[in-house]
Parts: sequence; C-alpha cells; structure tokens
Amino acid sequence: MLSFRPLILMALYLAVVLMLALEGAAYTRNWSLMRLHEEGTDRLLGNISLLRSALDQYRYLPFVLTQSREVRGLLRSPGAESSEPVNRYLEQINLVSGSSALMVFDLDGLLRSSSNWRDQRMLLGGSQAEMEYFRQAIAGNEGRQFVHEGVPPRQALYMSAPIYDEQRLIGVAAMRVELDKLREQLPIDYPFIINDIDGERLFSVMMPDRLPEAKSESLSDGAKIQLLTLNGIVYLAQSVVLDDLDWRVSVLSDARIVQQQQRIAAGAIGGGGFALALLFLYLRESRQKKALQLDQARERALSQERQRDMISTAQVGLINVDRSGLIQFINPMAMQQFGVSLELMRNRTVEELLSGGSSELLRETLSNLGTDRFQPLTGAEMVGRRADGTLFPMMVSVRGMTDHPELGYLVTVIDISRRKRLEQALREANESLEHKVIERTRALEEAQAELVQAGKLAALGRMSASVVHELNQPLTALRTYLAICRRQLDNPEQQRENLRQLESLIDRMALITGQLKTFAYRKPEQVGPVPVAQSIDQVLAMFRGRFSEMQLQLDYTPPASGLHLSGDQARFEQVLINLIKNACDAMQPRPGPNRLILHVASDEQNVYLSVADNGPGIAEEHRAQLFEPFFTTKEVGSGLGLGLAIVQSIVRDLGGDILATNRAEGGACFELRLKRFDSSSAGEQQPTGNGQEVI
Repeated sequence: MLSFRPLILMALYLAVVLMLALEGAAYTRNWSLMRLHEEGTDRLLGNISLLRSALDQYRYLPFVLTQSREVRGLLRSPGAESSEPVNRYLEQINLVSGSSALMVFDLDGLLRSSSNWRDQRMLLGGSQAEMEYFRQAIAGNEGRQFVHEGVPPRQALYMSAPIYDEQRLIGVAAMRVELDKLREQLPIDYPFIINDIDGERLFSVMMPDRLPEAKSESLSDGAKIQLLTLNGIVYLAQSVVLDDLDWRVSVLSDARIVQQQQRIAAGAIGGGGFALALLFLYLRESRQKKALQLDQARERALSQERQRDMISTAQVGLINVDRSGLIQFINPMAMQQFGVSLELMRNRTVEELLSGGSSELLRETLSNLGTDRFQPLTGAEMVGRRADGTLFPMMVSVRGMTDHPELGYLVTVIDISRRKRLEQALREANESLEHKVIERTRALEEAQAELVQAGKLAALGRMSASVVHELNQPLTALRTYLAICRRQLDNPEQQRENLRQLESLIDRMALITGQLKTFAYRKPEQVGPVPVAQSIDQVLAMFRGRFSEMQLQLDYTPPASGLHLSGDQARFEQVLINLIKNACDAMQPRPGPNRLILHVASDEQNVYLSVADNGPGIAEEHRAQLFEPFFTTKEVGSGLGLGLAIVQSIVRDLGGDILATNRAEGGACFELRLKRFDSSSAGEQQPTGNGQEVI
C-alpha cells in the first residue's frame, strides 16, 4: 500500500520553507528600505551642503573685479578700444574660478566687458538696468538673482558688486554661473533633481523630462516613504525644501538593491546559488570602479597643471595651501604683495604673512582644514606684513578646491590700502565739517543775542517816547490850571471847577502809570471762581454811554449764571475792558453802523470767549507785533500800546491763551480760552503769581 506520509511531510516542509522564504523576503525588504531611507537622507543632506558650497565659492568674484585697475580704467574711458585687455583679464579669472561668465557694466546697465567676449552668443545684448542684481549693486549692496534666460531657457545665478573710483560709483561687476555648470561641479552619479517652489525644474542628473506618480508606503518603524517606477526600475524618492533659495532638492535612490537583498534572503533559505552570482557582480563593479579611479587620477593631474598656470597669471594674490595649512604655491601677485619668493614660503604657514598673528576667525578656519568642520572664509579684513617689515591692510578669503579636493585650499589676498586711505580721508572730512557746524552755530547764537538786545532797546525807546508824550500833556494842563487858580482866588465856584479838572488830569496820569505797573508785575492773586455773566454785565455797563454815542449794535447772548472760570474777577474784567475798548477804537472813525459781537461757550475743562467787531481788521504786517509792549497803530497821544500786551499777560497768568484773527465778513476777532472753575478743587486754591515777579 502506497504511503502518503513522506509526501505529506515533504509538502509540509516545502510549505514551511516557502513560508519562511516569504517572511524572510518581507523582513529583508522592510529592513533594506529603512537602510536605504537613512542613506538617502544622508546623501540628500550631503548634496545640499555641496550645492551651497558650490554657490558660495563664486561670491568673492565680483569683489575681485572691483579692485582691478584695468576695470576701473575701462569704466572711466568712454571708448570701446580699451575693452580688450579687460576682456582677457576677465577670461583668465573666469577660467580659474570656474564660473560661466564675468561681466562689467556701466551705470546704464550696458555691458562694457565680458569674459565670454570670444563667443558672441553668450554676450548680453540689452541693458541690465532693470535686473534685480544690477539695482542692488547700484544701491551699494551685494546683489544676487536667479534668472531664467536663453533658448532653450536655462536657469542662471547672477552675483554682483558696486565698483567705486575715488568714492564715486562708476559701474557694476557681475558674475554668472549657469545651474548646469553647478551640476558639472557636483560629484553626483545618481538621479538628482532640483525644482523651484512652483515645481518648475531647474536642472537634474540622470533624470527624464517627466516623472511618474509616486506611491506612498509605510515601514515597520512608522516612517513614510515614496516609491516610483522609472523604466522598469523602482526608486526611493526623498526631497527637502530650501527656504532661502525657494528650491526643492530631490534624490532618487535605486531600490533594486532592496529587491536584490529580498531575493538573496529568499534564495539563502532555498539555496545559496544566487550568492555566487551576486559576488560576481560585486567583483565586476569593483574592477570598473578601480579603472574609473585611475582615469580620474590622470585627469586631476592634468587639471592641476592647468590651474597652476591660471593662478600664476591672476591679478590678485593667490596662495595654494595643503590640508595641513602649509603653503605649496604662491602666484606672482602674492609674491609682489608680500615681497617674498615661492622658495622662501614653501611649506610655511599663511599666518607668518600676517602682522601680530592671525585673527581668531582665520585661526579657526585654518585649524579645520581637511576636516568636515571646515567652512569657507570670505572677505575677512586683516593686516599683512611684507618681507621688509612694512604693514598693509588686506582682505583674505579661504575656500576649498571643489573640483579637485586633493589640491588643497586656495587663499585669496586683495590689497585694500587704497580703500582704507579713502575711508580715513572721509572720516577726517566729516570731523572737519562737524567742527565748522559747531563754530557756525555759536556765531548764530551770538548774533541772535545781539538782535534780542537791540529789540529790547527799541521797545524801551518806544515806551519812553510814549510815556513822555502822554505825561507832557497833563503836566502842561496842570501848570495852566494852577496859574488860573492863582488869578481867581476870589472866585470859589471857578476854583472848584479848576480843581475838578486838576483831579481829572491826575487820574489820567495815574491810569498811565497804572498800565505800566500792571504790565511790569504779576500780583499774588488767588485762583477762585469768577462768574462769567456777571463780569461781562459789569464791563458792558461801563461802556453803555460810549455805545450810545457810537450808535453801536451789541450782539451778545448771556451765558448760564452758573458758568464760572478759574481766576480773579478784577483781572478778567480788565481783559474785557481792554478788548472792548480796542474794538470801539477800531470802529470809531468808520462810517455806517457799528457792531460788537460777544460770544461765550464752554466744555468740561475750558471757557471760550470771543470779542469781534466789524472794523477794518488787523493788517497782515502788524500780526507779528500785535501783542508786543508799546506797539500801537494809533496816533501819538492816544495810548501807550500796552492794552493787548496786558491782555496776553493776564490770560497767560490765568493758564489760558489768546488768538487774534480776521473775520471773513470783515473786522477783527480775539478768541480767548480760559480754564473753567472746578468746584471739586475749590478748597485747594493756589496763587496765580510769585510776588512781584517781572515778566
């Protein structure tokens, strides 16, 4: 009887082997994808670092061009025949730096010289005045802009710097590097792509024009990955956004190794035959890599010789140092700057060329040579020492030889003695200008003091003339009446009339001296409630006779009886008397109906009073002197010119202000603002003056 047990066991064994092979393949695939994801992350970060280093190594080039005598001479000369030497100079620098083009523009944005002068297709035809990198340089800043140009369109990076000649802006130096050029400098041998933030591709390596849709997958550790199939090959896609450049950098990692390891795991469980094939493939790839390395070594040797020749003809100081910071080569310009020879400086440190040792920044940069911590140094200002002991200011930059790291590092030295002299001259000119401004200010202050004194003397003269004239008339009349009294001693009735006249003259003289006293001193009066309506009524009663004589029409609406202002009633009434008297005097000689307008208003803090008339108004030439003491437009003998000065003084003592304007319908208007009396602080009245204080 045929036994089925061995077959069943064989079937079970094969099923277990198949299940283990499937589980092992799944575990291997998941593990391989996690490893590939980590490697891709490291590769992506490394690519970003290489990309930034490639961009930064061109930053110093526009500043190198700004220091060239030939470039400045070209911009000073309007003729085109002088551009060929500069073209050759830019061509040499361009070959050394590895940029796409070096250009010099005039202030109108027109190209004056270019490193690509041999290739007419590469020259810019129009003005660059509207380009952002050009406008930034014209403004005195370092410019930078990414430009989409050419047919077919290509993305290029422009960097620029202003060119000065004796503190005068004469042009712009610019450097252009195409992103395709950067791609050649990046040692990338796997799919790599850079898009802008809108998804437009800038450049790529080993990538087709269009990519298929990616599929998301989760690993056992929870990480999300993106897989896509391209030409039958599965790739792991990883990307990151560079915010400062608005770029999305992506790397595709070949996932075939995952499939290979998956098959290896499955084959190892089922048999080890596939391992031999994988070993064969590994040995084959190793041989190809070694052959490639030998070709690269020969190419580097040729490139090193070419770069040495270019460095020797450069117009800036260039020093080649190894990973230990020792000088291996120094070009003729650097020898001229420091007064040394290559034989003397070989295998010596760059720090020996500096005065008092290197700066902390340069010391740190040199100490990190040959390590991952190295960061390029750009535009550091230091002091160099020549072989004869003399010192000179210089600008130092240190960067790696990106195309050929085995050549070490390149130190760029630019002599900035001329720029420092110009800065010192500018500082001295500023100091001299400040000294002159101080002297001029002092002279103006002295002249102003003399003008104030002259104004005081003029006011004193006007006061003296007015007082003498005003007092002479009463004194003359006094003498006359006294003489009459002597002759009419026997006539008592006539004597009483003469005495009344004498008393009137004495009152007039007292009024004149009283005005002077009121103007000269502030009295120690107390702040209290002043009834506005009552004060106005009392003053208007004094003028009732004159109003009738002038046939004057009074336009006045009394305010509420409870309205009080803060001050003293006598001085407030004196303000009203002077303003109403001035208004009547202004309307006196005027034919036709006369009108006086009094208006009172108030809010929570202030009382507002306006006194207006329909007289001739205030002449424009008298506005500035209206409130000056002893200034009057009346005839001599009609007053001292103290009325408005006294009004302004009293209003200010009461904490208010006064404004004189002309009414649109004709006549003058004086507007007063005085503090309203606060009943809550009635018990805290304070004096308005400080004794007999002269104004």
